[in-house]
Amino acid sequence: MSGTVAAPTDAIVLGEREARLLGAHLQRLRRWNDAAQVRVVISTMDSPATIGVYAAPPMRVVSYVQLPLAGAAPSSADVTVAAREIAFEARSQGQTALVLPASGPGIPELAVLPPADGWHLPIHGVAGDVVPSVEGAVAEFKSRSVSAIDADALAEEIWSRQVFGGLPMRMLHTARLLGMLGADSARIAASTRTGWKRLTTIRGQIYQRVPGALDRPSLTVVR
Repeated sequence: MSGTVAAPTDAIVLGEREARLLGAHLQRLRRWNDAAQVRVVISTMDSPATIGVYAAPPMRVVSYVQLPLAGAAPSSADVTVAAREIAFEARSQGQTALVLPASGPGIPELAVLPPADGWHLPIHGVAGDVVPSVEGAVAEFKSRSVSAIDADALAEEIWSRQVFGGLPMRMLHTARLLGMLGADSARIAASTRTGWKRLTTIRGQIYQRVPGALDRPSLTVVR
């Protein structure tokens, strides 16, 4: 579980644009689930230092966004906190300080994070080309759920369909709801590795574990 590394004592400072992007991402997560927990990973190994935010939307996937920090890098951290309790404090020179609440015990969905390497067979595409299929699936779900006896079975049928690059529709649907997949010419990619599937966009990534696949667990704890 996360929470093994304390939150940084120094300020976590973001640029104005990065703070706006992160704030919008957290709002989208909260619209889906106001009680959403996120796993925040601060890494000083990159230059500049980065903040990564993992979440577990209720689609059996893991979402991830990473943004560069501004100013002096704080210490590394790996904590799980409530998304709604993360605060933003305006600072001078267009910078914003991120204030993390007390860390919680972590959640099972984010205990094992997606691996950073070992990905292969990338399939490239354009976001705008796949958005119509996502919107079509959403429309189908809404129309059929009116008379569906088992809504859960219907959801499983639609969101499990393999679409772009062999990824299940649930991954693209999640990306669309979280603002990662727009009707534009942005590049996207689908890739796989043992035990995982990944959708990469310019605004973030969506992962799904492959049930039953043999894989070496990776806790990805930053120290």
